[in-house]
Amino acid sequence: MGFLKKIVGLVAIAALTYFTFGAGGLVASGALGSGFLGVAIGSVIVAVGTYIVQAILMATSRAPKMDAGKTTVKISDPPRWLHCGRARSGGGVVFGEFDGDGRFWYIVIHSDEILHAPYTYFLDDEPVTVGVDRYVVQKEFRLKTNKDKDPADYDGQGKGYVRIWTTTYSETDPTPPRIAALDAAFPSLWTSDHKLVGTTFSVICIDALKLEHRQKIYRWRGPFGLGEPAVSVIGNWANAFDPRDPTQVMGNRTTYKPTRNAALVWAWFRTHPFGRGKLESSINWERIAEQADLCDEEIVGIEGTQKRYEASAAIVDSKRRVDAEKELLLACDGYIIFDETGLSWVRVGHWYNPTLSFSRNRDIMAMSSVEAQDGESETQGVIVKYMEPDANYTAQPSAAWINPLYYDPLTTPKFLTVEILACQNHNQAMRLAKGIGMRSQPRHKITPTVNLRGLQARHERIINLNYDNVFAGDYEIATPVEMDGSGILTGFGAVPITPARWTLLPGEEQPKPVVDGSSGTVSYPAIAGENVYYGDSTIKIDFPTLAREDAAYVAEYIPTSAITGSETDPWTPMAINEVTAVSATVPSGVSYTVRYRYVVGSGAGSAWEYSVISPETPMPSPEGLTAVGGAGEAVITWQNPQDLRFRSSDTWRGATPDYGSATKIVPNYAGGVGQVQSITDTVAAGTWYYWNVATDGAMIESNPAGPVSATVT
Repeated sequence: MGFLKKIVGLVAIAALTYFTFGAGGLVASGALGSGFLGVAIGSVIVAVGTYIVQAILMATSRAPKMDAGKTTVKISDPPRWLHCGRARSGGGVVFGEFDGDGRFWYIVIHSDEILHAPYTYFLDDEPVTVGVDRYVVQKEFRLKTNKDKDPADYDGQGKGYVRIWTTTYSETDPTPPRIAALDAAFPSLWTSDHKLVGTTFSVICIDALKLEHRQKIYRWRGPFGLGEPAVSVIGNWANAFDPRDPTQVMGNRTTYKPTRNAALVWAWFRTHPFGRGKLESSINWERIAEQADLCDEEIVGIEGTQKRYEASAAIVDSKRRVDAEKELLLACDGYIIFDETGLSWVRVGHWYNPTLSFSRNRDIMAMSSVEAQDGESETQGVIVKYMEPDANYTAQPSAAWINPLYYDPLTTPKFLTVEILACQNHNQAMRLAKGIGMRSQPRHKITPTVNLRGLQARHERIINLNYDNVFAGDYEIATPVEMDGSGILTGFGAVPITPARWTLLPGEEQPKPVVDGSSGTVSYPAIAGENVYYGDSTIKIDFPTLAREDAAYVAEYIPTSAITGSETDPWTPMAINEVTAVSATVPSGVSYTVRYRYVVGSGAGSAWEYSVISPETPMPSPEGLTAVGGAGEAVITWQNPQDLRFRSSDTWRGATPDYGSATKIVPNYAGGVGQVQSITDTVAAGTWYYWNVATDGAMIESNPAGPVSATVT
């Protein structure tokens, strides 16, 4: 019995698919199940080992995975991709050349499917937008128009250097519209014979640059290795038939529409000439419509509302089509079912009240079972690796679904990890994880031997069973339904099931793990610990030591009053000696704005940081301030500072000695340096307090003189 338990435990962890029989024979279902029983009749349970090996071999493929589709490659025979739903696609480069004006052009074929507008781009892993002139707006791909061609400080600044055009075919014309700019650049090289029929592709052009500035734009990891960016596009792909839509006519693909509904995506691939290649008439569209409605049900989770099952496909041409179909079915935990007439449909993972039941007295001839023992489970939950849009469509692990039957908070848990890259939603990934976990590691597993009524189970997923006080209730069929050699008895494997199999109960859904949407993007942190100050009639900056050997500081300054916000502002460079920046001698009495950053060998670097500094002490305060009250007025007298920077003075009045609550009554009162001045303030009777403040040519204020008081009668 110990050996038997070990075998069953291995199956619960290792089995990656299960099958169901229909009129057409054995069919890969794609839903990850336990597959723990192998051949239930006419074989010993040790035959499970062979079943496990077959399942693992089917799940293992040397073809690129779905998340590899966002990569741009340049090889002699690049892979071709087929897309449906919403996906990010890179693709294969088929052309690259400099034109006569020094611009570099290249073409990337993204897919053999139709791309629907609107769509967006990534250059490397940087999300970008394209203006009406086809130039990329983001500052990483733009330079200022000054003579030094400095990198842009904000999106849209300066001149763009990267343009992108994308073209796709239609259901009525397999030839994509031509890109006129490419034709004009290479009239004899890219001719009308180059059609790229049946593809979606992008044309990228990088404008010419002088050699000393090339590294500011050519600093990426594109397929040519010249520093050009790799391009990928995100959008809705393909057209799929939806039997629920009366405007769509089967066989007329011009009426089909894009979709992410998992049941419809499966049917699209099943009937696609580059997919399974089945006839549309081989599908039971009435049942597909039912399952599509189930997929479209709204599910409320901790992060909002989402559809029950959505799927998106990115399938490379080298992948076995049966394996690709299985990946799509994993996204909806789906079975393929054949009806009595041989038409196929997919039953997605959902609870329904069983209509088929088996009882000991009438149907069940024998029963084999395996009971789970405490501590025998090698995993305590399931993690689904799915495609996360917030991580730039990169594969990310979901939060772990914890199996309450086996999880022990006092031990370090081990989790079964399953890749379902057609899934792009965390809540959906966790629901799939629960379905996988409860199927692969239940409390017990049974193998009933049933009379010929068991053949009806080939069309069901959930049955009701009444054998004894232990084995009774609702069960999910988790293996093929097979007939013995005599043609009299049938058998299958099953696990207990409840209505909550595909529903996350309170506390089961965990927050989405933190995702990194900047995968592969180099970051340049801000400078920390710099000191900007005035000394020896110059502005100085002491910087911290640089972390990179190829990095260097850049610093500039400008009178604050001269800043207009344009690229032509007369910023003056500061001399840099490794970690110290020094300006030229600056005139006194002027406020300066200083900006500084560091750049690395590629020309990239941190964003500008700004400081404002006044390189002189403030204007001295006025002297001899007095206030004399009289009938309805007060006379305030003072002497302007003995400082050549003096420009004017301001007089303030308050009802209390608090300067913060005073009101300016005479602004910008002009006068000479050291001149004695006075004003008369007409005011209501009472005791009033006065201050006087001097200002210089840059409107830098002195400390206030005062308060002095006057009593007005």
